[in-house]
Amino acid sequence: MVLMMKQPSFPSSDGSSSSAAIVINDGVEDLKLAFEMYEAEKGCGCITPKSLQRMLNRLGEDKSYEQCVSMIQYFDLDKNGTLDFHEFHQMMV
Repeated sequence: MVLMMKQPSFPSSDGSSSSAAIVINDGVEDLKLAFEMYEAEKGCGCITPKSLQRMLNRLGEDKSYEQCVSMIQYFDLDKNGTLDFHEFHQMMV
């Protein structure tokens, strides 16, 4: 989500006023993009131990399947063996 916040206007040297906008990105969009990289299948909405292992290996982090199962279990709130976006978000923040 991107929020736009308008700053108050300040007079410039020529007498006109100007304002600037500040963009605030709370990181949710970035997390969604990261989540999609870890998904088992594009658009499935879940990260499995195998998809986590595959992505971590691509990033240079060699983890066993069992280690990935343990990582998912720690953040798997509904205990279904996978991570949905909400659980992934909790893990990342």
